[in-house]
Amino acid sequence: MIENTLFEALENCLNSIVSDSEKYLTRDELAGLLYAYTITPKAELPGIDNDASAWIAALFYGEHPLLTEEQIPALSLAYQALAEAYQGLLAQGQLEFPYNLSDINEENLDVLDNAYSWSQGFFTGLIVNERFWLGRAGEVLRPTDPLESVRNSAKLFVGLATMDFSDFDKAKIAQIRAFLIEQGQEPSNELIAATLFANVPTAVHTLQQYGLSQASARQPIKVSQDKVGRNEPCPCGSGKKYKKCCGA
Repeated sequence: MIENTLFEALENCLNSIVSDSEKYLTRDELAGLLYAYTITPKAELPGIDNDASAWIAALFYGEHPLLTEEQIPALSLAYQALAEAYQGLLAQGQLEFPYNLSDINEENLDVLDNAYSWSQGFFTGLIVNERFWLGRAGEVLRPTDPLESVRNSAKLFVGLATMDFSDFDKAKIAQIRAFLIEQGQEPSNELIAATLFANVPTAVHTLQQYGLSQASARQPIKVSQDKVGRNEPCPCGSGKKYKKCCGA
């Protein structure tokens, strides 16, 4: 669990820059943004130091407020402290979509509002790294391409944030429209979004697994300099004994 004090420190920094709280991300949106930041391979990730403008704009709904020399390092430190906490959850295998949508009922609809805000922040984090998550403009994939599910998972958040599902899985949208009409309801984008929202946990998991797989693929294999016994596991990570792998 992420400590509230870490969020409060970042919120205090944001509030010192823009006193109107409606001009920067809410707590739930910040949580979604940091989640997206964490699952994006660092090689693909504009950092708050080496590409500060991208993340500062994300924190302020796309705006670029003027920052003083004192505010820049304070904002960077507060953001990185949260980022490190999220990275810790990932390393412990505890980073997962933070809401159980199946438990939401009429008595706790505020949880649904929080989950939707979280998804808005998650979408913001994906868009900062749009090419990695959504692909290049004009990208065409075969329906059987494993990357298609990744793209559709990312496009789900685009649709939820913009209420425009024109670029989402057309067969799925047609199915939902037909279902809503059959139920005597107008298939508005709002109802389509409400119907699709149940897919958010699966979409997050799909994107997270893809991000982790790409991060692993980008890391060079580190071979220990210590002497390895021939019956010990090979340091290359193959799972084989050293004598049957690199020591053969």
